[in-house]
Amino acid sequence: MIRKSQLALAIAALISAPAFAAVGFDANVEMDTTYQNNKRGASQGGRVELNAFSKADKGGGFVAGRASYMAGKGGTVGVDDMWVQIGNSAGDIKLGRFEAADLFPTGKDTIAEDGGAPSGYRTNAFRGRTSDAHAALTLNAGGGVGFELGLMAAVKNVGIRPVVSFGMDGFNAKVGFESGKNAAGSTVNGAGITVGTTMAGTGLNLSYGSGKTTAAAAGSVGVKGSSLGLNATMGAAGVGYIMDKTGSAKENIFYAAYSLPLFDTGATITPAASYSKADNETKRIGLRVRVNYAF
Repeated sequence: MIRKSQLALAIAALISAPAFAAVGFDANVEMDTTYQNNKRGASQGGRVELNAFSKADKGGGFVAGRASYMAGKGGTVGVDDMWVQIGNSAGDIKLGRFEAADLFPTGKDTIAEDGGAPSGYRTNAFRGRTSDAHAALTLNAGGGVGFELGLMAAVKNVGIRPVVSFGMDGFNAKVGFESGKNAAGSTVNGAGITVGTTMAGTGLNLSYGSGKTTAAAAGSVGVKGSSLGLNATMGAAGVGYIMDKTGSAKENIFYAAYSLPLFDTGATITPAASYSKADNETKRIGLRVRVNYAF
């Protein structure tokens, strides 16, 4: 939660930091109308996102920054991303509020019914976008090979997250692990891999994560979890499947969405549907229509 004055100061700092660099602004609005079964009924949500960004290149290096302000339909306001990045073609370091490399991308998922009972494990406990201190060092080895070392530090939310990536000719892969203590004080250790490719205009992605969480209480037993995800994006359409496992409990999640243009304006309307069923839980069905307009 931030005040308007804090947002103004953040944007002013972003504008002044990379001296003489051009500053860009963009914004978009999303509005969701959702229906969910199991007596959850219909609801409407949405938000406006305002972004300010800039980058200055000089002497073989660069400084870049971004600030994203979010205003929710329910009256909430806050910061989504706010970071500064310093480096050159060989590597860089990013500091602030952001998300590091994604080891479990879900593709086009405007709604994914997740009961949350078997939460699984998607290698994102220390990925970022929190108010805690966060930094990521990225190195470019050449030949499509890269390395990212993410570090998070707070009183309890402390973790390390190295990721190696490779990409070339329509193929990309990332593998990494994370270890630390989350905000609840529980120890988290796990690893994940994601592989993607593009064939005949269709993007395919397969991801897997496996980890163990041990509660802070003395003598507590660790809980093992894993997640398997498969999704495909074909132009404006997308489908996906996720299987979450926690201990012996399992949940299967299916989702699909299709984006349609609105009057050649650049805006889109996206109908989406999702179905999930967890062990010892009733099935969950969700339908959503999302309107997105960038301006």
